[in-house]
Amino acid sequence: MTHFIPKIAIAAVAVLALGACKDDYYYNGGGGYDGGYGGGYYPPVYDYDAPRAELVNNCKGKVREKVRNRIGHGAKISWGSTDIYNSSRREATINGRGTARNQGRKHKLHYTCIMNRRDAYVRSARVELDNDGYGAGGGNWDQKAIRACKERIRHQAKRNIRQQFSLDFTKQNITTPAERRRHVSGRALVKGSNGSGKIAYDCKMRVNPLRIDSAGYRWVKPLPAASGNGGSNIEAKRICQASLKTRLRTFGYKKIKFPSTSVRNLSGNKKQVHIQVKARMDGGKITERWECRVNPNNGRILKMQKIWN
Repeated sequence: MTHFIPKIAIAAVAVLALGACKDDYYYNGGGGYDGGYGGGYYPPVYDYDAPRAELVNNCKGKVREKVRNRIGHGAKISWGSTDIYNSSRREATINGRGTARNQGRKHKLHYTCIMNRRDAYVRSARVELDNDGYGAGGGNWDQKAIRACKERIRHQAKRNIRQQFSLDFTKQNITTPAERRRHVSGRALVKGSNGSGKIAYDCKMRVNPLRIDSAGYRWVKPLPAASGNGGSNIEAKRICQASLKTRLRTFGYKKIKFPSTSVRNLSGNKKQVHIQVKARMDGGKITERWECRVNPNNGRILKMQKIWN
């Protein structure tokens, strides 16, 4: 009996010591071994997983680096709330927010880090800042992207639609496929002098600074041609001549002219356009005839080929 009580005391001390060393990364929040962060049951893959504090500190280090690269190396960050959960057996995801300041300007900060659970390595870090220096007074990048996309689509429509019209954007959607990238899509109503049509538009762009990588639209409901048949004939000529000139230039043609162009109606609002071409290539004169088939309502060229005599 003299040795029984000390053994019990030693065992109790060991249990308390182990309890004190429990990693907060797994046991904060209670409710079983699910990390305490709502991430589900993910048992350890390795013999040791990095503590929560190390994961968060490494994430903040990478975020700090990205913020300073963007708004200046003197930037100071006030860290706000942080949420961490086990997103897979080998990864943890950290979402957080805060405030960044530099040169008297204040920026709201949102960030996400994907971490390696074993060694707290930052696999990726995404940073979103508002008011980070583009334009007068900065602003929201989503709104800047939407506005720039609409301006580009409006410009393209004015260049392609040869009649008086108004363009009303009725639907829009914006996504962030990657840091500093935006994808804007939507629909618009086109009201012309002879009726209305609908287009679907799409823009892919970068932000900070803003740059449009691609922008375009397609007709969902074609716009009726203005001024009856004559208006559609003029549009058919314009579309075919512009497309043919671009094609001939890639072949090395120079000083391209179209002395004569004729249009014939086909079924289904289609037009057949015969174009005479005069140009120069390799110092010699060229005279050719081309056939183009087009739907002037939507601008789609169905056929373009050289006519061989």
